[in-house]
Amino acid sequence: MAASVAETLDDGEAGRNGYRVPAVDKALDVLEFMASSAEPLTQTEIAAGLGRSIHEIYRILLLLEKRGYIFRTQSDRFRLSLKLFELAHMHPPVNRLVECALPVMRELTANADQSCHLVVREGQNALVVLQIDSPLPMRYSVALGSHFPILETSSGAVLLAHSNRTERDRIVERILVSGEGQGTRAEIEARLNEVSRLGYEMRASLAVEGCTNISMPVRDHTGAVIAALTVPLLPQKAARFGREAVFERTQAAAEKISAALGWSESTPSLRADPERRDYPFSD
Repeated sequence: MAASVAETLDDGEAGRNGYRVPAVDKALDVLEFMASSAEPLTQTEIAAGLGRSIHEIYRILLLLEKRGYIFRTQSDRFRLSLKLFELAHMHPPVNRLVECALPVMRELTANADQSCHLVVREGQNALVVLQIDSPLPMRYSVALGSHFPILETSSGAVLLAHSNRTERDRIVERILVSGEGQGTRAEIEARLNEVSRLGYEMRASLAVEGCTNISMPVRDHTGAVIAALTVPLLPQKAARFGREAVFERTQAAAEKISAALGWSESTPSLRADPERRDYPFSD
């Protein structure tokens, strides 16, 4: 059956029209349509709902049933199985994130002479899920698994600034009520708005004197910011690279991790434009 479906693929059309694969399109249409229905569906209902003929849908349904993505009820209706759920959970989001980020972050530390860490948001906290040390004998790093109040870190500011407005407002309100001492509402909003405008945060560390945090967003396939890549830049004589080079390499690394997670190049670039007045190294 798999071979018969493959026979419907038009390789010529795929090459000319943005890699369209008609049989795959049909299969995904079927899965997405069935996912939108709370009730089992007949072959006729699926075909009608997709605006396709029963003949077009028939072989797709048989293949999906054979591969375990759907099953047939006693009343000869089709329902989604749990296979998609099982596949999604074979690679939990944080595991997938770390898997994609690890080689990129190792390359970054080697090319920047600085440590770096990857952070996700956990409620009102920033959680360190990956840490790579600088190759230099003297280095600054954070412990894997550490939690920090979200606005005590540049990573947290990047994550919060790119959250949806409802979630952002809810967390800011909790911070203000808790009295964590992270500024007034106006100060917090000004900081988050600036991060949103620039797309990153670069500022003196609130925890370590002399350290500059460079924090960039990491995006998933939808463009949503799911993590922050941060370099705590510690100036020292042994470092071969200055702040500008570290900034640019951190930005490029964030893009590379995002691309590995499915972020598309058609999404607006994370890179700063050197001609913009807000570019951090312009005069």
